[in-house]
Amino acid sequence: MEARFSRATSHLLLTHSHTDHCFAMEVFKDTTIVASKKCTGKIKQYIRDLEKPGYRERLATYFKDDPERADAIRTLQLVEPNISVKREHTIGPEGQELLFRVTGGHSPDSANIYSPSERTLCAGDNLLAWYAQVIGNGTRMMEVWREWENLDIDYVIPGHGDVVGKPYITKVRHYFDELLAALQKLKAQQFPLEDVLQHPSLPEYFGKRSQHWIEGGRYHQHQIDLAIKSFYRRVR
Repeated sequence: MEARFSRATSHLLLTHSHTDHCFAMEVFKDTTIVASKKCTGKIKQYIRDLEKPGYRERLATYFKDDPERADAIRTLQLVEPNISVKREHTIGPEGQELLFRVTGGHSPDSANIYSPSERTLCAGDNLLAWYAQVIGNGTRMMEVWREWENLDIDYVIPGHGDVVGKPYITKVRHYFDELLAALQKLKAQQFPLEDVLQHPSLPEYFGKRSQHWIEGGRYHQHQIDLAIKSFYRRVR
C-alpha cells in the first residue's frame, strides 16, 4: 500500500478485537493505533496471555486446520493501541477527517470509521457481505444500521466480503425487520425454539442463493440459526 501510493501509513484503526481483525497488527507498530477502550483492554489481555507458558501453542492448536495462521500465532507480537476511544475520535484535517465511532453491536468493543468527504463507511463486522450477519447484540446492530442509513454514504467496506453500497445496509435491516415480525408471532403462539428454526413463516435470508453462501453453506446457515435463536429469546 505504501509503495503504491508513495506515502507512509499514519494510523491503524481497529474495528474490534477478534483475532482475524487484530492479530497482524505488528506490521503497523510504527503507526498511531486507534481502538475503542474495550478493544484496547482486550488486546492488553491478549498480550498478557501470550506471555504465559504454553498459551501460544494451545491457541495454535485451535487453528489446526489453518497451518499458516497457527504458525503466525507462535511468533506474533501484539501492540498496545496509542489512542483508546470511549465514544468518538476525529482523525485528519478539517474537510478530510475520519470519524472513529464506538458503537458496539457485533461485539461490545465494535467501532466503525466514517469519511464524510469520501462518503465511505468502514463497517467492521457490524456488516458482512457474501456471508450471514454474525450477530452479537442484535438490538444494537439494528440501531447501528438505522444510524448508518441516515449518513451520506456511497461506499461501505464490510468486515468480510466485497465493497457494497448504502442500499445493502437497508436490505440487511429489512430482512431482520421481517424476521423479528415473524418471530414475534411465533412467540405469541408459544412455539418451542427447536420448532422455530425451520418454520415456513420465517423469511429466507437473501444471500442464500449467492455462490459464496453455497460454498460455505454449513457455516453461513449456522450463523443464521444463531441469529434466529438470539432474536427469538429477546422478543416478547
